[in-house]
Amino acid sequence: MRSSRLPFLLVALCLGVAPARAADQTPQPTRIVAAENVWGDIAAQIGGTDVVVESILSAPDIDPHLFEPVPTTARDVANSDLVILNGAGFDPWMSRLSGVRPAIRVADIAGWHDGDNPHLWFDPVVVGKVGEAVAHALRDDPRNTPVLRAFEQTVTQLEDRIAALRKQVAGMKISATEPLLGRLTDSLGLVTENTAFQLAVMNDVEPGPAEVARFENDLRNGTLRLLIYNKQTVTPSASRLLEVAKEAGVPSIAVTETLPPGMHWQGWMSTILDELEAALLKRGRA
Repeated sequence: MRSSRLPFLLVALCLGVAPARAADQTPQPTRIVAAENVWGDIAAQIGGTDVVVESILSAPDIDPHLFEPVPTTARDVANSDLVILNGAGFDPWMSRLSGVRPAIRVADIAGWHDGDNPHLWFDPVVVGKVGEAVAHALRDDPRNTPVLRAFEQTVTQLEDRIAALRKQVAGMKISATEPLLGRLTDSLGLVTENTAFQLAVMNDVEPGPAEVARFENDLRNGTLRLLIYNKQTVTPSASRLLEVAKEAGVPSIAVTETLPPGMHWQGWMSTILDELEAALLKRGRA
């Protein structure tokens, strides 16, 4: 009798355990690898606890244009469920590593064309579209997702602030050591001079003597209201321009190509707008 009941008890025990194991199983978070930490930040904001995000370019002391991936980079990308890359010639190594893996290419979302400014994260319109693309990649129908609506609201607030500031600064002439903030300063209606110098620096080419002389003269004669420089890639020519600007009383602000540590994209943009407003308007009241 005992031996005949044992198989039945074992089957009953197995049937009782199986549902409990299934109930304990929880969906694994989506593994996202972003080429730049600004896009990683957007993905983390939209995904929340549903994602694990790894950003490759995040150290503020690294020149993104000189970055070369290491074996751990390739491994992280290979183990990801989704990659996000800027494109626009900014991170070609990510295109090679991602292959046919599901990817969000920001340049495609922005409608970027050869010759356009590649620093797409300084354009709130583009960032808003990227947030929506991330939400769609994570959920079948994200339109009513509260986190996406909240994110889009913060983007709209920044757009409203840009529109308001534009009324005060449009037409002012500025310049930069390279075209980092070009998309933002264009939306503010600012007129950027010395573009040949900036493009040379962005393409790792030393600007010609004529471009350098013209830039220095614009700083000295009062043509320019502001000098913007990339503190991640301060070249000898850029250092010289900073000295000339200081001597001429032209304010300067430092920006980076990577999201500063401990900040979200919205806070970063707000800080940049604060600095632009202070430099362009307070100087005029002095």
